[in-house]
Parts: sequence; C-alpha cells; structure tokens
Amino acid sequence: MATSAEMSGTVQQIESIIQTIESKIEVSSQQHSPASNSSSTKSEDSGLDDGPKKSVTSTVSAKPISRKSSRMSQSSGVSLPPVLEQLEHMIISDDWLGNETTTPVGLKQHVQVAKTRSREGQKLSELGRTLVTSASLKSYIDLLSSHHRQSIASWLYGSVNHVFSNLFRFSDSQVYCSDPEATISLSIRNGIGHAVKLALKSSYGTDYATKGWKAFVEQGAPVVYVSPALHMDVSSYLASEFGIADVTILPKLESDLSEIEGRIDHQQFEKILDEDLAAGKKPLILIGVVGTTILGQNDMISKILEIREKKAHFWLHITGQAIAALTFREPNNVLVHVLSQVDSMTFPIALWLGIPSAPVVTLHKSVEGYKASYREKLDSLPWWVASSYLSGKKIVDMIENAFLLSKVMLKGLSAIPEVEIVGVENPVDFANRVYKSKYTAPTVLIFKYNYVSIKNAIQHHKDLIQKNEDHDAISIAEKTLQDELEYGDYLNAWLRDGLLPESQALGIDTIELGGNYGIAFRFCPLEHAATFSSHIDHVQRFVRKLTDIMRIVESTVAAKLKFSELKDDFPSLVLLPIRNWAGIGAVCYIPSIVKETNPEDWNAIQKQQISHLNLELVHQLKSVDAAFSSGDCTRYGVSCVKFGMLSDVKDLHNLVLMVSDKGKEIENSQQYLDSLADLIRQGIEAANEALRKENDQRLQNEGMMRQLPIMGSLVNWWSPLTPESQNIRGRAFNLKTGE
Repeated sequence: MATSAEMSGTVQQIESIIQTIESKIEVSSQQHSPASNSSSTKSEDSGLDDGPKKSVTSTVSAKPISRKSSRMSQSSGVSLPPVLEQLEHMIISDDWLGNETTTPVGLKQHVQVAKTRSREGQKLSELGRTLVTSASLKSYIDLLSSHHRQSIASWLYGSVNHVFSNLFRFSDSQVYCSDPEATISLSIRNGIGHAVKLALKSSYGTDYATKGWKAFVEQGAPVVYVSPALHMDVSSYLASEFGIADVTILPKLESDLSEIEGRIDHQQFEKILDEDLAAGKKPLILIGVVGTTILGQNDMISKILEIREKKAHFWLHITGQAIAALTFREPNNVLVHVLSQVDSMTFPIALWLGIPSAPVVTLHKSVEGYKASYREKLDSLPWWVASSYLSGKKIVDMIENAFLLSKVMLKGLSAIPEVEIVGVENPVDFANRVYKSKYTAPTVLIFKYNYVSIKNAIQHHKDLIQKNEDHDAISIAEKTLQDELEYGDYLNAWLRDGLLPESQALGIDTIELGGNYGIAFRFCPLEHAATFSSHIDHVQRFVRKLTDIMRIVESTVAAKLKFSELKDDFPSLVLLPIRNWAGIGAVCYIPSIVKETNPEDWNAIQKQQISHLNLELVHQLKSVDAAFSSGDCTRYGVSCVKFGMLSDVKDLHNLVLMVSDKGKEIENSQQYLDSLADLIRQGIEAANEALRKENDQRLQNEGMMRQLPIMGSLVNWWSPLTPESQNIRGRAFNLKTGE
C-alpha cells in the first residue's frame, strides 16, 4: 500500500515537471515567434496571393545534460533525476533533432520540418494538467496490490459508467475507452473494433473464443456492413484483428450530394442482406453514421432497425457528431427513441469538450459472458477526472453552446443571398424551423460563394447531353463549365485569405468537396468551440465581415461579365486568359507596331516588346491604384496587366480607360522609342551577322576557284553546281519586328 509521503512526492514531481515545461515553452515561443506587431495588409482590389510567406525559426543550442547531479525544482523543492531533466528538455525544445550523434537515421529527413514548425502551443488548463498528472498516477496504481488496484479500477469504472449512461440516455450500458492513437480517427476505429469484438461474442458465443475461424465455417462467415459516410478504411483493420474478410461498403442513396458524401441506401442494403443470407453468410454488424463530418447527414437508423427486425438480427453500431444531441436538457424525443435501440455507439467527446489526453468513448449494451478487464476499467480514469472536474451540467452547457453557435451561424448565413449553404435548399426557411426548435441545429455547416454562372453552366451541359447534341457543342460546354468551376474556386480561395485570419476563434477552415462543388468553408463548432472558447460575438463578427466582403465579390463578378464588352471601345487592349486569379481579368496593351499581328503569330521579339511595355505600364499604374498587378499569360507567353477585386462595378470603365491612356503615353514616350530603336538595332546586327555567316558558308561550299573570273567559268563547265546549290534565297528585313 502506498504511503501518503510517496503519493505526495510523486504528484509534486509530476506537477513540477509540467510547470517547468510550460514556462520554458512560453519563453521559447516569445523568443522564436515572428514579431507580433507586424501585420500584412492586402488591398480589397487584389486577386489571390502567390502563397504564404514562411519564416524560419531560429534555434537555440541544446545544453548538455549532466547525469551526475539532479536539479531542485524552484517551485516545490522536489529533486528531479537527470533522466527526467533530459526528457523535459526533449519536450521543451526540438533542437536535439539536429544533433547528428543522437538523431536516428529515419528522423534526419524530418529535421528541417521540425525546425521550422511553430513553437507556440496551447497552454494546458487546470483540467489538462490534472489529466496529465492522473495519467502518471494510472501507472502508479499498477504498482499496488492486486485487490487494491482492482477495487480502485472497479470504482472508477462504475462511476464513469453511471455518468455516461445518464448523459447519453443509454440505459444499462457499459463504457469502453479506446487506447490513445495518433489521430481521433484511429481512436474511433479502435472503438469500432471493440464493437466488432462484442458482436462476435454475441453472435458466435464461446465458439469464437475457443475455435477461432472454425466457428465461421460451422456457423457461417461473418459480414460487416459499413456506411459510405464512414471516412476511414476498416477492411484491413478488421481482417488483421479479427480475421474478417467480408467487409461490404454499402451503396449510397442517390442524390445531388452523393458525390460529396453518401448515406446508406436502405433498399439496396436489404437486397444485399437477402443475398448474404441466401449464401449462408452471417450478418455480424452494421456500422452507421449519424452526423457526418462533411454535410452533417444521418443514416436512416430507423429504417435499418426495421430491416433488422424483419430480416435477421445483427449488431448495430453508430458513430458521428449527432450523438452529441442526446445530451441536451430537452433532446428530440424521436432521436432518443431511435438511438436508444442501437447496440453501441462511439463518439469523440474529448474533442467536443476541448479536453486533451482523454480517450474516445464507446458505450455498448451488456453482452452475456463479457466482463471488462482490469485494464479496460482503469482506462476510464481520465474520464472520471474530467467528469468530476466539469460536472454533468458543465458538459451539457458546453455541448449546447456548440449547437447554439451553429444555430446563430445558420441564421447569419441564410441572411446573405450571395452565400450558398451546401445541402440546404431553402436556408431562410430551414433557419426559421431550427429557431422554432422544429429541427435540431446542424452539427456542421458547409458554405461558399453562390457563383450562379456555375449552376448555369452545369444545367447547359446537362441539357446538351440529354438532347444528344453534337460532340463539338458538348466539348465547348465542358470547357466553359471547367473554366467557371475554376474561377469559382479562385473566388472562394480569395475569401479564405480575407476571412480565416480573423476567424481563428471559430475554427473555420476550407475543404475540397470535389465534383462540381470545389472549395467551400467548413464550420463545425463541436470540434472547436470548447478549445477556442468560441461564443456568439465571434459568430456575429464573422457574419458582419462576410457580408462586407461579399459585396466586393459580387461587384467583381459583375465587372467580369462587363469586362469583355469594353474591348470594342479600346482597340489597343486585348483580353488575355489568366489562371489562378480571382480578380476581374487581365488585358495586354498592344503597341501599334504589333497590332496587325494575331496573338497566335507573335514571335519572340514581338513578345519581348509587348512584355516590356506592359511591365512598365503596371509599374506606373500601381503607383495610382493598388487594383493593378502584373501577370503572365501562359497561352501567349507575354506579360499582362491584371485587374484585381473591385468594390464598385461603376469604376470599371474608368480603370480600363486609365490602362489604355497610360499605355499610349508610355508608347509615345522617348524612353520607349529609344528601347524600341535599340531592339531594331539589335535585329539589324543579328541579320547582318546571319548574312555574313551564310556568305562564308557559300564560299566554303563552292571553293575559291569558282570565284575567279575565267577559271570560275571553266570549273563550272567542268563540274556544274547542283540546282539546290544554285538557288539563292531571298532576304527581307522587317523594321517593325527587327527580323
């Protein structure tokens, strides 16, 4: 039995190390972080940046660690062994990664990445420090006598069971805490694995434990059904852990959003189930999702329960973010009724509460013959600490706050007509129903700029295919659609650059949806609200900022449509296609000496003349208006003038006029004429040199004898030149191009 002095000394030593690590990391962050006072500003009238600027963090030399003496903690007076000092230093600093004598070969390639990563981390809260301390005490409990540690583990397990069963309204359930993994997905996978283990025990009884795979032969091979919304590969995991080879990814329910994220097609599932039963297979478990990570959709669990009751019994396991709604003070009765009938559920409640180092939780119904092991019981220690610290009321408050933020964000986004909420047909009506508590607030919101041209291009492309139009018309429609999709992504990327730096407290990020949906914003308060202490003011500020910036986007899109109409008024300007640009577009000022040549026929010297003039044009325009920048047109290989974002479409004509007038001014300037004359001189010199070399080559081929007046005639009569060598190529010199 541990003495009070031993326990006190252990706890003090752990707390001393944590306190020292945090204080040193804080000092290191202040020394190595970029200057906080510096800020980068971007004009509203700009397109996409070339990319984020990376700063290299300076490093501090690692101090050698003495193994002969131990350090006394200044805070508690607890003596730290040298080996703990060394471990402490490895946690505080990554400088030791650069030491060739201590860096493993496999880690050397990651040294530079480690050196440049941010040293700024979130400081542990009081609960976080308590959890870290409890993890160490968990190992200390293992040193106690068998009866003592079993009693502690059983008491902790029973307490946590009671808390989670009541919190999630899942009566007569048992809790399982997944082993910590590198990612939450892997921890959730471990929870799914535990559910599969329980399903095997429930379906095959003791035969699976005693006979192994032979039980599959005797009773039928197990089949695992997986929702298409489960974004993880469990096939290889189940095969290696349980020897289950038959894992079926169920078909998606066809819809407009199925290419982004699918739900179980329960009718197809019923057919597959009938086929498996007819083949002598044994349906083992179905893994469903309620509250998907992208669109927040739910598999129709009620339909699956009906199929199970009608066809064959199998274990039903669920995961997803909508499980959090069970904790509401007044939850949806239908949700509680349906989800209480499943056999098990896995959820990352530590993520929802912003708790570090706490395991993913799985709740499951009791299974005959199954009893939690001592290790599984002791794994509930972090949640006993967390639930005791927070209390059930505080946990419910934090989860309800996340749903409240989602409700407020939904209301704000629905009031902005330029915003498209993916998966919501009528945002205003849906938001009103959510506020009237007819619907639960969505767990995740995916939104983007509502670029109408994309929808028109998609519809036009579909119409041509349905009408069986000629291949050329369909190809043109496909090219137009791809161009519109690309530009829509540029606009949302520009929004990202303007919005995300000011919305870090909300955890908003961008996501690639794929298909015809492209880039969009993702807001999931369950994942970030507790960690960042998000509140309603953060959401309201974001909505105001989004409203203001959407006006700029709308003006830019409207100006882009009018941009091509202005080309007839300015014959010296040519519209050029340009990629990776969210602005209005790009033009190229064409000097008069090149105007008669089509862009496809420009030679190298003409491209040089055009680029030279346009670069000078951008240089002078930027001093007047930040809306202009230089760009490169890859199709024609020339520099051009890029128009950025525009806050008022009425300014477009004046901006184009400014480019045209400034271009004429530069073209007529003495400096440009001098540079043009220099280009022509260089062309003349190059032409003369080419003629000289050709004449030397001719003399070498004909020989000197042919050049003599009388002797040349005799040689030509004796050995006449071939027709090819007698042909004299004509020569012309273009003063406009220098060729």
